[in-house]
Amino acid sequence: MGAESEVAGLMRLKNAVQLIVYPDRIGSNLADLVRFLDGPVGEAIGGVHLLPPFPSNADGGFSPLTHREIDPAVGTWRDVEALAARFDLCLDLVLNHVSDQSPEFLDFQRLGAASEFAPLFVDVDALGEITPDDLAKIHIRKEKEPFRALVLGDGHEKRVWCTFTRHQIDLDYRSPETFALMDENLRQMTAHGVRLFRLDAFGYTTKQIGTSCFLVEPQVWTILEWFRDKAAQYKAEVLPEVHDHPSWQHGIAARGMWCYAFALPPLVLHALLDVNSRYLKAWLRMCPRQQITVLDTHDGICIPDVEGLLPEAEIEGLVENVSARSADPITRGSAANVHSVGAIYQLTCTFYDALKRDDDAYIAARAIQFFAPGIPQVYYVGLLAGENDTALMEATGELRDINRHPYSLAEAEAALAQPVVERLLALMRLRSTHPAFDGDFALEYANDTCVAMGWVAGEQSCKVLVDLRFRTTTVTCSDPAGGGEHTWRA
Repeated sequence: MGAESEVAGLMRLKNAVQLIVYPDRIGSNLADLVRFLDGPVGEAIGGVHLLPPFPSNADGGFSPLTHREIDPAVGTWRDVEALAARFDLCLDLVLNHVSDQSPEFLDFQRLGAASEFAPLFVDVDALGEITPDDLAKIHIRKEKEPFRALVLGDGHEKRVWCTFTRHQIDLDYRSPETFALMDENLRQMTAHGVRLFRLDAFGYTTKQIGTSCFLVEPQVWTILEWFRDKAAQYKAEVLPEVHDHPSWQHGIAARGMWCYAFALPPLVLHALLDVNSRYLKAWLRMCPRQQITVLDTHDGICIPDVEGLLPEAEIEGLVENVSARSADPITRGSAANVHSVGAIYQLTCTFYDALKRDDDAYIAARAIQFFAPGIPQVYYVGLLAGENDTALMEATGELRDINRHPYSLAEAEAALAQPVVERLLALMRLRSTHPAFDGDFALEYANDTCVAMGWVAGEQSCKVLVDLRFRTTTVTCSDPAGGGEHTWRA
């Protein structure tokens, strides 16, 4: 069975590398980003995941005032449409919450129950008694109660739900009005060319006292399937984002949605740092085929995604190894959620630094990603082989900012001249253009110090052999023009 039939209608996206990028961290705005993509990077990718370009008052863009406007500081919808005209465009749909400066929430604060938007927001006090035991079960993201007290314009006191910061007000998915708001967001964003929606933090939408209020089944599947079906009406697809046990990615894929290969980053790091491909190859045999693969994103390197795939002792060794080169790890928010390797949730480090800035190891890691099943995404810092930005992290106090360096346009263009980036771009062009990747995947025999895999489509083939001990990457591919096979060291 070929790759296109395996993903059962999900391959409307180009089978090519995608770039993950902020609207204002390569240059200062979207126009600069469009200009940057006129160069060699644009020739090596087929898609762009643009991190939130909306007006926002918190959390690096993930506290949107609205999804229907572009922040004037970064550009206009015309700039977004320029990207969509050239690339498959992915945008974040922040579906769990809205900003406390959104028109809907401001109206609710002013009018209280008389506001047409009142049903959008969780009325915590209407949920009944919340005991200390109930509170201890709730999956939280900050060391605080996930509630905020308000005095509304009509004089009533209410508590609303705030999973993340007090500026991010959770939406109530028991309310038809919430689904109507999301329908309008999907409709308007697809009208501007969006092909794929990353469903941000969807796991927190399930509020049920007495549970973790996180990924509560079956409610969470009902919500996700609504987004899948509604997006399909607008000829778009969805990519639910969740960091948890890898079984969640299989469940998402089984329901006809794109899932994330969040297990891949720690598995690749473990394989290269421990010179042992056993656990990586076990995952390659069974991973979903309709997945988006990543090694790095705007978040850290997540640990829960690999639990059950790497033994606990191996995870602990990996955490200790990478932590020596990173900032403090980000921990899980509640003692009730501590399991396996304890409180570690994310490691804050660029992927290049995680591999000790070893160019050969880095190219080997990217080759494994590009040859694994799925559509690869490359984060902009990883594209430019970026190093840890401790100055930015210390200035903002946000640990993840160590991996969110703002590049001027000149700085980004200069970074493209690095030998390791030139090697990476060559691999990206291969992955985005060779016809073999539209065929069948095979994991080939190799000992535990190597990884061998390839793709075959008719007469076309492309294979890679990564030697973990010597950190060499050997590629053998057919010539699409009919010139036989070629082998080279990536």
